[in-house]
Amino acid sequence: MEPTEKLAEFIVKAALSDVPKAGVHLAKQAFLDCIGVTLAGSTSPQARIVFELVKENGGQPKAVIMGGGFRSSSPEAAWANGNSGHALDYDDTNSLVMGHPSVFLVPTVMAIGEEKGIPGSEALEAYIIGLEAAARIGRGMTKGHYAKGWHATATIGTLGAAVAAGKILKLSADQTRMALGIAASSAAGLRQNFGTMTKPLHAGNAARNGVLAAKLAQKGFTADRNILEAKFGFYSLFSKDNQYELEKATEQLGQPFIVVSPGINLKPYPACRRTHAAIDAMLEVVKKQGFAAQDVDSVEVRVEPLTPQVLIHSNPRSGLEGKFSMEFCMAIAILNKQVGLGEFTDEKVLDPRTQELMKKVKMIPDPSLASPGKSKDEENNPSILSVKLKNGKEFNRRVDFPKGNPSVPLSQEELLLKYRDCAERVLSKKAVKESIDLVENMENIKDLKILANLLMGAKI
Repeated sequence: MEPTEKLAEFIVKAALSDVPKAGVHLAKQAFLDCIGVTLAGSTSPQARIVFELVKENGGQPKAVIMGGGFRSSSPEAAWANGNSGHALDYDDTNSLVMGHPSVFLVPTVMAIGEEKGIPGSEALEAYIIGLEAAARIGRGMTKGHYAKGWHATATIGTLGAAVAAGKILKLSADQTRMALGIAASSAAGLRQNFGTMTKPLHAGNAARNGVLAAKLAQKGFTADRNILEAKFGFYSLFSKDNQYELEKATEQLGQPFIVVSPGINLKPYPACRRTHAAIDAMLEVVKKQGFAAQDVDSVEVRVEPLTPQVLIHSNPRSGLEGKFSMEFCMAIAILNKQVGLGEFTDEKVLDPRTQELMKKVKMIPDPSLASPGKSKDEENNPSILSVKLKNGKEFNRRVDFPKGNPSVPLSQEELLLKYRDCAERVLSKKAVKESIDLVENMENIKDLKILANLLMGAKI
């Protein structure tokens, strides 16, 4: 059996009852976290531009625009919510997807799920199976795909979204193969756009194109049945120098489910995940030692070699660029002793104190940090921090697994604190509490529209 066919057969047969309770719990955590960052992201300038365009485009009001105060068609809702969810770069990551899984899965599941009136159990099932497919495809692609300049959230994410949507639409195995084929021809997203409004648009595009691919396949639209392994298929065209391992796309499917291992990395900071180990280290050092910005002589951060290719803004000029700048993240951690939503503004990036401090930060690629973590599938992105003060004192700290990694998980209290901080920017405290209760008991929701109604927010 060829890989595309084998993957499609698994997708159709897999069910929520196959997933361990721990996996379902983790899926609900990720689902809630993604809703929170989507609500917070709905207030961003890029989200409001997309909302305006969605309104101009029209569409039957089938699915909620979270935080937007209105509904649109399911593809447009998935597009808008995916964009909002990634707007702050506060959404979760997964090592095998090589990107951000929930931000293309949750908008897809919410849009199609609300339109079809599915129960919460089916929403969880679609999320978990969509993650499984995306991560397995990513595992086979290897990091050469990302190193070549593709944004995997956009590319692999489009296929994962198509799987999640297809699961809700109850596509057959052959229809699922068609959906994957359609999605593969819609997959795109360039890492050069990191630090701009287009990066979050990638997630929205993945969600919308996944919805459209599944809907077209349901209606009999055709595509190549073997899109993963074909000569001009997904792997051969999207890989770097044919650096892919096709067999890994269908190896040990669901054994264990990806949601269980290697799991999902939830973010405590609204910046690129590759800054997080260094942020953890800097916050620990600066809070413990109590030095000020004017005391600092130099900051050195050693990172694994791919990191400088991701953190491409060494001299950021905006809050968005600051999310992809080790220099800014180190400077703001020293200045503010915290790295939260309020730190990533144009004003704080351009503040003369920040600009002066950033000049003292040096990021150095270190090949010795390229070795895998506890398992070859687990994401760690370690950093070694060295802070030298003008008085001659030096502080060093190494962090292998940043906070939010499954090895160092956010507590339930920390997760809910983050959710409330995000959601209460748009929703009432009552709606926030009710939404938490619903997601924590998601398998008991009879109609996903009950949750969707809470997430609409005020009209704009």
